[in-house]
Amino acid sequence: MEQTHSDAADGEKLVSGVSIEMQPIGAENNAHPNVVERAGSSKIIESIATAISKSMIGTSITNFADGVEGEIAKKLSYGLMTADSVIELARMKDESVVERATEQVQQSHPSGFRSKFSSAPVEEIVEQFGLHDLSFGLSTVQSNLNRDFYGKNILEGSKKIPLWYLYISQFFNFVVIMLLVAAVVSIALGNIVEGVFIVIITNVNAAMATYMEKSAANALEKLAEISSPTTTVVRDGQEMTIDSKDVVPGDVVILKMGDTVPADMRLFEVNEIRVNEALLTGEPEAVKKDLVAKDINSPFATNLCFASTSVVSGSARGVVISIGMETQVGHIAKQLKKATQGNDMTPLQSSLNSLGGIIGLISIAVLVSIIIVAIVTKYEDPTRPDTNRILSIVLLAVGFAVSSIPEGLPMVVTISLSIGASDMAKRNANIRKLPAVETLGCCSVICSDKTGTLTEGKMTTTTLVVFHSVGDKWASEELSFYPTMGFNPHGGLFQNEHLTEQVKADLLQCANEERSCETAEFNVCGKDVNTATSQQVKACMLAAYLNSNGTRIEKDEASSRWKAVGNMTESPLIVAAAKCGIGSTVNPNDTTYEDHPVLPKLEVPFNSSRKMMCTVHKLKRNNFFGDIDLSRGTDVFTHVATLKGAPDMLFDTCRLTVKRDADSCKVDWESLGSGKINAQMASVHAANSELSSRALRVLLVGVFPLTDNDVESLRQCQDSDERLKWLLDGGNNGGSPLVLLGCVGSLDPPRFGVKSAIETCVKAGVRVVMITGDQKRTAAAIGKEIGLFNQFEHLGDEETGVLECSNLHISNDHSAGYLPDEAIDAHTARVSVFCRAQPEDKVAIVESLKRQGYLTAMTGDGVNDAPALKTADIGVAMGINGTDVAKGASDMVLLDDNFCTIVSAIESGRTIYANIQKFVSFLLGTNIGEIIYLTASIIIRTLPPVEAMQILFLNIVTDGCPAVALSREPSDADVMTKKPRPRSQPIMTRDWWLFGNLPHTIFEAAMVICSILVGLYVCTGVIFMSDIHKQCSSVTLKDASGNSHNFMYFCKSYEYRVERGYVGWVTNINYFDVVHGEIKTALGAIEGKQEILRPDTEGLWKEVASSFKNIGTGDVPEEHKDKLERDEHGWFRPKSGITVKGREDTPFGAAPHGYFDITARKSTQARTISFITAVWCEMLRAYTVRSWDYFYRVFNRSPVMHIACGASATVTFVATVVPRFNTIMHLVSLPWWQYLLAVGFAMVTLVLDECVAKVLYRRCAKHEI
Repeated sequence: MEQTHSDAADGEKLVSGVSIEMQPIGAENNAHPNVVERAGSSKIIESIATAISKSMIGTSITNFADGVEGEIAKKLSYGLMTADSVIELARMKDESVVERATEQVQQSHPSGFRSKFSSAPVEEIVEQFGLHDLSFGLSTVQSNLNRDFYGKNILEGSKKIPLWYLYISQFFNFVVIMLLVAAVVSIALGNIVEGVFIVIITNVNAAMATYMEKSAANALEKLAEISSPTTTVVRDGQEMTIDSKDVVPGDVVILKMGDTVPADMRLFEVNEIRVNEALLTGEPEAVKKDLVAKDINSPFATNLCFASTSVVSGSARGVVISIGMETQVGHIAKQLKKATQGNDMTPLQSSLNSLGGIIGLISIAVLVSIIIVAIVTKYEDPTRPDTNRILSIVLLAVGFAVSSIPEGLPMVVTISLSIGASDMAKRNANIRKLPAVETLGCCSVICSDKTGTLTEGKMTTTTLVVFHSVGDKWASEELSFYPTMGFNPHGGLFQNEHLTEQVKADLLQCANEERSCETAEFNVCGKDVNTATSQQVKACMLAAYLNSNGTRIEKDEASSRWKAVGNMTESPLIVAAAKCGIGSTVNPNDTTYEDHPVLPKLEVPFNSSRKMMCTVHKLKRNNFFGDIDLSRGTDVFTHVATLKGAPDMLFDTCRLTVKRDADSCKVDWESLGSGKINAQMASVHAANSELSSRALRVLLVGVFPLTDNDVESLRQCQDSDERLKWLLDGGNNGGSPLVLLGCVGSLDPPRFGVKSAIETCVKAGVRVVMITGDQKRTAAAIGKEIGLFNQFEHLGDEETGVLECSNLHISNDHSAGYLPDEAIDAHTARVSVFCRAQPEDKVAIVESLKRQGYLTAMTGDGVNDAPALKTADIGVAMGINGTDVAKGASDMVLLDDNFCTIVSAIESGRTIYANIQKFVSFLLGTNIGEIIYLTASIIIRTLPPVEAMQILFLNIVTDGCPAVALSREPSDADVMTKKPRPRSQPIMTRDWWLFGNLPHTIFEAAMVICSILVGLYVCTGVIFMSDIHKQCSSVTLKDASGNSHNFMYFCKSYEYRVERGYVGWVTNINYFDVVHGEIKTALGAIEGKQEILRPDTEGLWKEVASSFKNIGTGDVPEEHKDKLERDEHGWFRPKSGITVKGREDTPFGAAPHGYFDITARKSTQARTISFITAVWCEMLRAYTVRSWDYFYRVFNRSPVMHIACGASATVTFVATVVPRFNTIMHLVSLPWWQYLLAVGFAMVTLVLDECVAKVLYRRCAKHEI
């Protein structure tokens, strides 16, 4: 096959007429990883807790904390991981594992020299995919057929977790296991209803968690689609941009710098393309691609490009040979199925894991102690008469286990982070990696690009300075473009003194009406104007226009606005050229490009290191560029190389300028070697200094006249670097030196709101650092305008706070190594503006700031920014101008490329973290409060205020709604006036423990204990378990085996009533009614507290007394004398000495097994009071925990809280009044005043939280200030 050379051909071609189309896939991480490993040492207490808990129950009690990251980072993020992410993370963990996997893949799917795709002719390869013409690409019909046959171009990496597995996984934690054990024991011991209800509750909880987790995952997938990569392909003869996942085998793909390769491809046309294959090879150096594979030993052929690698420079075209999991990345990922997530820990993960260790210790110690106490004291629950003691202890243990672990935390954290990420996307901050949501709250330094981030990125060329000689004198002339209305191309070029207010008004009217300004008075480039100035100006702008041939300005039909398509730096030059009457922007019949055809093979593209760009064009007239005469002796100049670049990079290159003679211009060849260059360059330096001090970006524009021999010499150069060197050395190698035509100054104004955003950052303790490629004066001017030098006292001013990045290197030489860390740290500690920066300088700056303890956010948009984005704690890519590589390396993508969005994201991150703190405090405070009052009740030998089912109800149902509401709280007023929290700071700080959690747990425990004690007293007349058990009288009978069994026959308790017509004590009883032969209940059997109550006591309820009528005191009816006898107070009981069949047998005169006697009923009523108190304590805590300010000041801040707490209160009330449901929950309906009593105790906790805890916090905070 022949390689064809053509001036119009864009790079090497393997086959002429071949066309290509590419779809950049947004791989996660494609550029040089350069990842800084971060390892954290586990805290001793966490290790001890984990070890103890694992040894006791086989799994970690800290599952609730690990589960947060497990469910978020490992389920959500891992479920979204693609194959390239798997490979990169595996390489970070153990590179040898990846190398072995690569070797295995090479054996089964070779991609090297001997691969059929690298060695076979292109025509042979494309035929199998139905591609017949490389320039035409696939037809729509064929692409659909290929998609149906080969499937979607999706790198699956790790399979998404199926819904059923998500559901089942909810049962693999300590709390649920304990509940299921309790359910099994309950059912086994005959308590079927309760056992089934526990199973139902756990399944409902699992279903809710599954739904929330799935919803969170779906939300993240939708966020991922926002910045999903696209690819340029050729189909039906047209170049088009499609989603990368829609690329199919046989597609012709166009690759350019900054793209991520969407699939494995065979190249058939290359133009100095270099690809970073570090993902596959681990080597950071970019690989030069060729049309023919050269290195037969390389595992990856150089004429193939592989999916998920990134284009560092150049361009190419290729045909897709493999997609999705059939690519090399896919095959290697299959070999790494056991590869796991990297072990970087976010601040939230570290905090929660540490907290989990503490709670694990507490819960284990308390749980074991309580079980031992319950066994030793022979604990029996009076609300469950005759219940098996084993079941009572199991349920007690479950109650403590449920209360000790806030099992709702993982779900609420998941909801908070995922919804927070969705909300941030609405504010143009697309979160790609979920932990970044909370990491933003720690951010203490923002390293930001200038162009397009701090500034609008819509540069407008405002000034042109041309340099020339007249006779023996050197002169410069400054001219202004007007009007400057963004990309509106209507206007002209004027001398400053001619721009009067009237002239400006007329020009604005022309531009607004989109009329030509070529007839405007004083327009240097007006119609029929042919002065020496106009000739030089037009030549200068012609060079700038030709040099920017990849950019165009067009009118958007929908909005009727002018927009730029292509490079944002070049767009203002195209607009300025249009104002000089050059180009097709305004005049569609313009033939500038046709008159000066470009030689794309000889282009020297711009990059951040060379800071200049060259294009080669054939001249319309030999020896003339525009109207400038290039003639020199017998040389015939047929071509010209246009150049635009940074002034400081070209000062030493300028050798010639234009000489004016009457109304003509020509190159001043005579000045070579005359010494005039020093005076000329002094003027150029002065112009550059003046323009840059006005915050203008300055570009020098010039040309290299070229003969045919010069063009041929350029063709012989190996690459663009060699061509540029040849051009810049033109005066020494027989070529022509640079002819300086002028310099243009473009204004990129600061974005609206940036200055105030930086002020907000300063208040928030966040330092802003600008890193730009601009000159020092330009950077300093912009920095001063947006307030970068007024942040903190330790930072430098506009003189000392600006540093050229060459100063970070040895001998101030960018090509040399970096200074020692200490020297770099000294610079970064005070400098706010870094100028003339190259991508590797960003890495050095970030690493230095991190060494000083800062948590950094770094912005970037180019392929070379990927290492810096990965090195930073938070990599921020640009969504509009960012490359796929930069997006893939980032944690967050700015959809509007706006610095203000970063500040907004930090505020959102702080708010989300603050809300997490609030609901963690809420859940911990309530759960620890439960532990305290349950423990206290056992210690003082009273009835536990709540039981296992009710705690489950509390933690899942009534706590869940307020916890979710707390996760949706708006920002606190002072959220952006606090310093960033330290990365190592625990989620529950000292203040939260001393003034938030501990006081509330004590207050809540005290009020719930008071509630159960008062409830017991008003419902039973006693407060201790021993007294409760004494309220019932029983008889002990034996069965045939000699085993003893207790049977209740009489109960007496007291109750305080508040009724219409009576307020006071009454006595309630259970007694055996001999007339009806059953145990009966008499509520209010007699007024007052009757210490000794007999059937004949005066005032006894008539129905009770009637059952003893006509029976003498102490007598037993004749027919029952063999079964009954009377006790010392005259109440019937089974006759002593009779034999029963067993426990389930009910002797005549006794209550049946499991009878709900008056003591059980009234104890349950007392527990209902304390349960309502507990619910309201926790519900009101949701209001007090919202802010350190008094709750009434933020009471109506969020209606969601009212809805959530209203729902909790309603569900609680329903649980006490709905029949059957309240039976299952072991609750009863209360008199109205007891509802108020229960809520009243809860209100006391609110008052104490507000008047004690918050007051102490304020005093402490004021003292610290």
